[in-house]
Amino acid sequence: MSTGTDVWTDVHQERQALLELLETLTPEQWDTPSLCAEWRIRDVVGHMVSETRMTVPQAAWGFITSGFRINRYIAKDARQRGAGPVATLLEDFRSVVFARTHLPGLSSLSMLEDIVIHQLDIRRPLEEDRNIPNGRMIPVATDLWTNRFFPGPKLFEGIRAIATDAEWSAGDGVDVTGPIEALVLTLAGRFAALDKLQGDGTTTLRTRADALRGH
Repeated sequence: MSTGTDVWTDVHQERQALLELLETLTPEQWDTPSLCAEWRIRDVVGHMVSETRMTVPQAAWGFITSGFRINRYIAKDARQRGAGPVATLLEDFRSVVFARTHLPGLSSLSMLEDIVIHQLDIRRPLEEDRNIPNGRMIPVATDLWTNRFFPGPKLFEGIRAIATDAEWSAGDGVDVTGPIEALVLTLAGRFAALDKLQGDGTTTLRTRADALRGH
């Protein structure tokens, strides 16, 4: 459990908070680049809708037609949905706020991780902060630490991460310290908060991040 309540309650509350922000955005803001590489805010929203609606046959067919590269299919699907009218995107997202559906192999924690990361993808470029409760950030950070779908395990190999504003730490080695939001973003491969991290391990972490970005 992430906050002493059902994890789905946490998911739904974070989606609701994001919906309230989305309802205030201008057309220009919907086209703002998100932290997710090559995705606009509208594409991120389209992706989150897909994750709750996609069936196994749809996912399998998309995987096949994208050359068996799941990330390529996810990106293609997000852009296709994101190309729709803002009113449609808003209505679609509103309709899945309280959904409890996901693809096989995922879980309520996967969906909490999803809304936390993608909400930050959207909020940070817009400078619309949200103080996501540590009871939600901590299980997300813990999962990202070992989740090889994300770059965190490779980025933080030989590093001990320590949150300065939450009761969370992981790993062994040279220290990297900072706010849990900055650690979660970095574990998820978003490097917008690297400057918030400190410690002897930051040089190694920055070198690995630059390599991942192709610098």
